[in-house]
Amino acid sequence: LLARMTNENRLSYELETLLLSVLKTQPWKFHTSDILSSLKDMTLVSPSLRKERCRLDAWATWKLAQTLYPALPPQLVEFTQRTAQTLHRLTLAGSLVSLSTLETLSGGYQARLTRANDLLAKAAHAAGMEEFSPTNDGHLRELLYKRLRLPVLRRTPTRLPAVDKPTLQQLDSDVARLLVEYSQADKLYTVNVEGLQKFLHPCGRVGGEEVAWLPFHFNPLGARTGRRAAHDPNSQNWAEEVRRVVRSRYSGGSILEADYRKLEARLIGWVAKDDKLLHAFTKGRGYADIGRELLGWDVKDGTPEYRSVKSIVLGVHYNMQTPKMAKELWLCGQRFSADYDTHEKEVGRLRILYLKRYPGLGAYMRAREREFFLSGQVVSLSGRVRHLGPARMSADTPGYGHLVNQAINFPIQSLASDITASALVDIERELIRQEGMNYTQYLQLLTEIRRKFLTNPPGCDIILPIEMTFLFNEVHDSILADVPKSRVHTDGALIIETMRAVPSLRKLCPGFDCPLDVDVKCGPTWGLKKG
Repeated sequence: LLARMTNENRLSYELETLLLSVLKTQPWKFHTSDILSSLKDMTLVSPSLRKERCRLDAWATWKLAQTLYPALPPQLVEFTQRTAQTLHRLTLAGSLVSLSTLETLSGGYQARLTRANDLLAKAAHAAGMEEFSPTNDGHLRELLYKRLRLPVLRRTPTRLPAVDKPTLQQLDSDVARLLVEYSQADKLYTVNVEGLQKFLHPCGRVGGEEVAWLPFHFNPLGARTGRRAAHDPNSQNWAEEVRRVVRSRYSGGSILEADYRKLEARLIGWVAKDDKLLHAFTKGRGYADIGRELLGWDVKDGTPEYRSVKSIVLGVHYNMQTPKMAKELWLCGQRFSADYDTHEKEVGRLRILYLKRYPGLGAYMRAREREFFLSGQVVSLSGRVRHLGPARMSADTPGYGHLVNQAINFPIQSLASDITASALVDIERELIRQEGMNYTQYLQLLTEIRRKFLTNPPGCDIILPIEMTFLFNEVHDSILADVPKSRVHTDGALIIETMRAVPSLRKLCPGFDCPLDVDVKCGPTWGLKKG
């Protein structure tokens, strides 16, 4: 964490590599690494070697920290380390997965796969193909371009007709649409069923239902945008149907999802000091109001027009230029004309109109480009630095435009990340305080519950030592909590008000006064609305 905050352009964040770059000493990891490469399990390494490795790792961490701490603002370091520890405790808290819901989900995906596969096999047979596999690119090219004589819209670098998903989506053909459906179903099954199962630990029953323990993992500085990365599993892009496999650990309990309302749009209006833009996303109707201004008619949430307006707004906010924006809208089926050139011109017109209506946005973008040009980096409100390249880089340098986009994007994404981090830290602190515990006691409780989940015999009811609200996941601008039935109203109110107040963030950044609001979903499973 400290090395990344000091200079994110280092070639490696490995402890040994970092220490050797600042201190003349001998490498020490090879004694255990060589053994580990064959055993694949550190517990199989002899206790004496493990003890020596741990001793030297701890010493190296301390020596490295002594070097790096002076280069960083103390308040920012404390805030970042507190966030990292809270995220670690979210992993320990984990979640419970309903195995029956997962089985139903698996059956649905398999049925979709089978149906699409059967229809594709019939289409291939009708076209004269005796052998066909929907995962064989050669078979796809023969079916689409040789047998069905569809137009070749794109070619691969080796000049073969393209059969990737964006190309298939542009082909006006039932077979191409079936291939897209097959690909989607296959990915859903592979990622959300097969991929999920390897992280599950069956742990007994809750309310008569068989469940498995699932921990979510986080990398505090994993993404260069300023956001955090999730892994093993990555629930950031789970569909609502997949989210519903996560249920409460309490009989009659609820999964509460609290989501910051249009957070990035509010932040860019606030950071850019564009009162009209900020008003649209705080007091107004957000994308609906902007849609009326841009298109001249009402756009309702969930409609293609609403999605088009949202795509244009977010694209402009991150400095996406007209050609790329037009192409992405076209591929997503959000088209302003059946003719592509006309569609692109309309996208360009709407983009320019939006920038004219909110002049603070353009001024903010120019300021970030100038900051990058003069210093080779940009700095967020909390003092986080995003290193981009050498100062005074020429605009003709390859990749310059991409770096400018990052300069515009980072301060917003980083601030959004700090807001959700503050919410996690502050909510957790309040939940622990109201139980009369300190952090050491809370960590011991989480370890005890984790041990129970991992050792509880299958088929036996799970009996927890305490009923309290646990935070267990963060997804984009949302915070998830597992809440006992008796605590839904009181702890729900605590979570909402703390997310609005974010005291740790306001202490770190005293000038922060952007109004924040929260939307809440609450039900027996994640993603299922109730009340």
